[in-house]
Amino acid sequence: MDELRQEREAEQSPKPPSEAETEPEEKRDDDEEAVEWDGSEAELVLDDDAADYEEPQTGIKLSYKLREKEVFRALEKSGFSKTLGKRALVEGVILVLLAVFFFVTYARIGGTMNLFFGGIAVLALAAVALLPYLGRKKRARDICRDERLSHIEMEIYPDSIQIGHGEGEWEIPLDGSCRRDEHHNLLLFFPAGKRHMVILPLRCIEPGVLPEVQAMIVAGTHRGDEL
Repeated sequence: MDELRQEREAEQSPKPPSEAETEPEEKRDDDEEAVEWDGSEAELVLDDDAADYEEPQTGIKLSYKLREKEVFRALEKSGFSKTLGKRALVEGVILVLLAVFFFVTYARIGGTMNLFFGGIAVLALAAVALLPYLGRKKRARDICRDERLSHIEMEIYPDSIQIGHGEGEWEIPLDGSCRRDEHHNLLLFFPAGKRHMVILPLRCIEPGVLPEVQAMIVAGTHRGDEL
């Protein structure tokens, strides 16, 4: 372990992020809480997939389990949430028009049925307004109950992020093609050409290696507003 750390220090480290890259993004929440390390220990590992003519790179291995609150917040930034939001918006507009129609009709000619259906439209509008929230809540709960989705093993190298192990292993190239967002102390990765979203809570990164992890990620990804 110590030898690997010494080798890692001897290698040329990626440039640390500039002030412009590390300053808070406009989209981040003003009340974002401070990062509290949960005690997870990072492990230095060698890249076993390096070609024979390449010098193996040293990476940082992380293992963590997602929490329901973290998944819920991450879904706010995902396509899943946007799809539900658009659907709720369309349905909400229709229900508003229906409510206005029934109430205006009741004001002009009366009729308890107009008042009744106007009230039903208002109640349905309230339910539709909660649809994105309830959808995210259910999806977050389902993900956290599935060990295959909630338990993440990740190895971060200067040129890639390897997810999982064995037959299910796949990687995110750190060549600038992957979009990243930061939301409520979560690093969110949206790999190009995939529908996956990878969640990396900052709480599970050992403070001693956090700057190096952030430097590799910033160097190899782009923010959502950069392209």
